[in-house]
Amino acid sequence: MKNNKFVPLFIVIIVILIGIIFWQYKNNSKTKEVDIPKTTTSTVPTNYLQNKTENTVDGKNVDNPIVNPVTKVTVPAKDAEALKSKFTYEIPVSKIIDKKWQWVSAINYDDSVFTPKKAIAFSLTFKKDGTFSGTTDCNGIFGKYTTKGSVMTLTSIGQTMMFCEGSEEVKFTTYLNQVKGFMFNGDEELVLNFDFDSGSMIFK
Repeated sequence: MKNNKFVPLFIVIIVILIGIIFWQYKNNSKTKEVDIPKTTTSTVPTNYLQNKTENTVDGKNVDNPIVNPVTKVTVPAKDAEALKSKFTYEIPVSKIIDKKWQWVSAINYDDSVFTPKKAIAFSLTFKKDGTFSGTTDCNGIFGKYTTKGSVMTLTSIGQTMMFCEGSEEVKFTTYLNQVKGFMFNGDEELVLNFDFDSGSMIFK
């Protein structure tokens, strides 16, 4: 029974210890106010809409570098014109039939250009029956043509027999014998290509 008198005292001590532990836990769990810096604001003005932003740092505007800029390639005017004249595309043979095509020039294998003195005198007309006729600065010419896709072959080329001093007729017919294809260029001119990409004749 002597031990029973210490029971209340032991309980009191336990309660006091629990109270002390709880009080310390409560004080430690209190949070201190911490100054949180303001977040950096970001604005995108209209003149920075393309991959460029303007940020505010310490009250000052700072331009960020452009991310993945789009490179714009420009072609000088004279080069653009050259590209236009050299660009060619295939055409149906029906588009060249029954039209008088006037010779403009010829491009040789070495890229030199031959322009006839009397270009208006040289012409070709293709007919539906597979024949063609034309004129030179001296005679009339005629012959046959065949096509398959963009491939063209001129055969049986003949001419009238008038003699004209200084005529460029031979040059014209020599070029015609080399024709192996036909196309249009960017100026809607007829291009008769020579074999092995060795040159071409231009008609309009």
